[in-house]
Amino acid sequence: MVRTQVRNGRYKDFSAAVQDALWNFFVGPPSPFEEYGVTPDEVQRAYLRTVRGIDRERKVGKLKPWKK
Repeated sequence: MVRTQVRNGRYKDFSAAVQDALWNFFVGPPSPFEEYGVTPDEVQRAYLRTVRGIDRERKVGKLKPWKK
């Protein structure tokens, strides 16, 4: 599995892949918030802003209902 990750270009070399795997096993994976450099509040505000925009467009009639 590690060799595949290195071949795919996710890691520069074998030792980097092994180090990341060991770190995630013992310490745990990094928080998605830390990985992208945002706070949970920023994500929540962005979500609410997007939902409000969708609601506005739906009220105006720009969005059509999705049919299966």
